[in-house]
Formats: sequence, structure tokens, C-alpha cells
Amino acid sequence: MSATHLSILGSICALLFAPLPRCTAEESQPLTLKCLLQMDRCALEALYCQAPAAPMLDGCYTGLAIRKPGSKLAKTNAAVTGLIWKGKKFCAASGSLINLWGLGVEAVAAQVCPGESWVDGKPALIMDYRGSSPIVWRNVRDELREIAPGLYLGVMVQDRASGPKVGQFFALEAQ
Repeated sequence: MSATHLSILGSICALLFAPLPRCTAEESQPLTLKCLLQMDRCALEALYCQAPAAPMLDGCYTGLAIRKPGSKLAKTNAAVTGLIWKGKKFCAASGSLINLWGLGVEAVAAQVCPGESWVDGKPALIMDYRGSSPIVWRNVRDELREIAPGLYLGVMVQDRASGPKVGQFFALEAQ
């Protein structure tokens, strides 16, 4: 293995296994993407449910996928997903977004508008893929709330015949 490959591998390992600060939704320290990654599902749900709806967004936002929150795999999942999914680019004028992927690829569009949350019935910014993404996420609707200035917590909700099902959480941060 070359020195470059070892350096890259070392950086990935440092990212995956470095300790993160402990934080919960109840603490008074500022919320960050790293703190969200440390929270369990109950803490994320509580944070989401107490937050106001995100305003209509415009521009690029860095993304963090939060799969299996609170588990030992949450950090690894976020790092792996982060190699592929980078965030979202919103256009307030057209009420739309496009997802940002690795290598500068933009794909998988959604319609964006204020609406009612399927999680708790309160206002949220809705990102609906159901009419604009026939293959990927064709039954998905994301919801977004602002948990701190410039920091947003989202929930991916699948539209199923048996009723809506929360899939995973994600976070967006203004660039």
C-alpha cells in the first residue's frame, strides 16, 4: 500500500473511531452535526417534535444521514453515507430541491413546501419525492424542522399502504 493510501485510510479510521462529545437534546451546549450523531432515537424524536418548522430554504446545505441512531453503527453509517450523499440544494423560487451526491452529481429532485408533519401533525417543511422521483424514493416524503440557527433535523417518511413509516433521520447545515 502506498503512503497516500495509508494516509487516506488513516484519515478514514480517525473519522470513524475518534470519540465525539456526549450531548443530548436537554443539554444547553450548542447543537452540532456531531452532537446529533450521538443522540439516540428518542432524543432525536423529542428534538424534532419540539422544533419549529424550517423556513423555505434556498441554496446548498451539507447533509448528514443518521441511520440507527444511538447504536454503535450510527457513526460508521454516517461516514459511509457521507461518501455518497453530500446534502441538498434548494431553490426557493421554484419550491424544489435536488440532492447533492459525490463527485458533484446532482440527482433525485423533490417538491418543497410548508405542510403538516406525518410524524406529529405540526408544521414542517415538506420535501415530497412522490411526484418527481419515479424510481428512487418514489414513496418518500421528507420533513424538516429548524433545531438551531442554520441547523435542521429531518425525518424521512415512507408512504406505505399500511400508513406512514419513519425511515431514518438526517440533518442539514447551512454552508
